[in-house]
Amino acid sequence: MKHYDALRSVPKDALKTIEFGNLKGKSDINPQWRYEAMTKEFGPCGVGWKFEVVNTWTQPANDGQVMVFVEVRAYIKEGNEWSAPVPAIGGDFLMKKDKNGLHGNDEAYKMATTDALGTALKMFGVAADIYRGMNDTKYSRQPQQAAPAANKPNHTTFTNATVKTSQGANTSVYKCAECGETITENVAKFSASKFKRALCMKCQQKGATA
Repeated sequence: MKHYDALRSVPKDALKTIEFGNLKGKSDINPQWRYEAMTKEFGPCGVGWKFEVVNTWTQPANDGQVMVFVEVRAYIKEGNEWSAPVPAIGGDFLMKKDKNGLHGNDEAYKMATTDALGTALKMFGVAADIYRGMNDTKYSRQPQQAAPAANKPNHTTFTNATVKTSQGANTSVYKCAECGETITENVAKFSASKFKRALCMKCQQKGATA
């Protein structure tokens, strides 16, 4: 647990306020802090820890929107041995629609990679207090939208957990409705638009082939 404990706490200056979108006013973890924490604990990237991109793909969404997904594998080094790979998937919009129409996102692959790394690195303990809710940190579950009425079977719903840190900042964590796995906001929204509920990528694939 020594690595996990060393990486679990997030300093206040690593939490940034989200200025726009559905999560406006809440906080997100600065991704650079994750890499700094890993480097401090294990050494430089490529020497004491590393990651590799093993797969990328795009998936169409509603109204001409397109999502991109990136699968990574992360490793840490203990002595002269590399750990088993820790896999994770992240996603973002490659083509996104707003009130002005469709727009391409030239940073979508980078953002999806950052998203995937955040998921992988938390398995080593990075920002664990944010995700788990230790000490003064607590989860407050609340529905993002009302549950669908019986006569409205196509109504889309999904839930998220609001995480309040001891520094007073809020961040949201979305859960797969099938298995309970933590997923990103973009994955939750895409799944909700296609399957009418939030599902992780594995459960989406099961639903698509069912």
